[in-house]
Amino acid sequence: MNFTYPRNPRLQIRVHGVDGSIATFTQDKPALVRRILEDCQNPHFFTQDRITIAGQHSVTTFAASNIARIDLGYKEFSDWKFPQGIRNIVELKEPEFLYQAALFDLVHLERRQQRRTVGGPVVVFLDIAILGGRHMFLKIMAVEELPADRLQRVHSFLAAPSLCFRRQSGGLAIVNLAHAVRFTIYPGLPEVPTDAWSANEENGHDNENYTQHLPFGRLTSSESA
Repeated sequence: MNFTYPRNPRLQIRVHGVDGSIATFTQDKPALVRRILEDCQNPHFFTQDRITIAGQHSVTTFAASNIARIDLGYKEFSDWKFPQGIRNIVELKEPEFLYQAALFDLVHLERRQQRRTVGGPVVVFLDIAILGGRHMFLKIMAVEELPADRLQRVHSFLAAPSLCFRRQSGGLAIVNLAHAVRFTIYPGLPEVPTDAWSANEENGHDNENYTQHLPFGRLTSSESA
């Protein structure tokens, strides 16, 4: 993947541990920034044993399996490599997610059985619940596929070791899906596994729980500059 770099690049790396800890690092040398970003493109990034960050005055090593998420604060990113069939993935704040996905009114939420056009654009909303009660709310813009391919594509997408998405405040984030305990897609897909239980989500019950969700720490505008 080729990136477009500003004249004076500055990359901020924020590592979120599954225990809620946060460690922040910065790098402003173009060659080193390029290497870090290329390493993060590896779909098996979190399957390695250790991730080491060496600075001028210290060396910090993380057990990759204990990292929940890494935020990359950067002024400019060229096209990032998303999974096949995915045009873009953007993280939303919880109120915006609830509004855009119409989750305040499940009675009128678009049903799974909807008319779809193969090759046309489709937008879905994904709530990923992580160990410790934290959530990531994502808006996914994709290309519609044939029914036979759709379920397999979603299974492969969610079975991947990690997932990358754009942050509203700028930059990117990579989440370690080994710590995901639940994926909820709105509207749900027409095709479901043959062993899926058939039951409707109660209107209002889960919406009340959304107000208790813990967001991941976010970079402030000054930190991401």
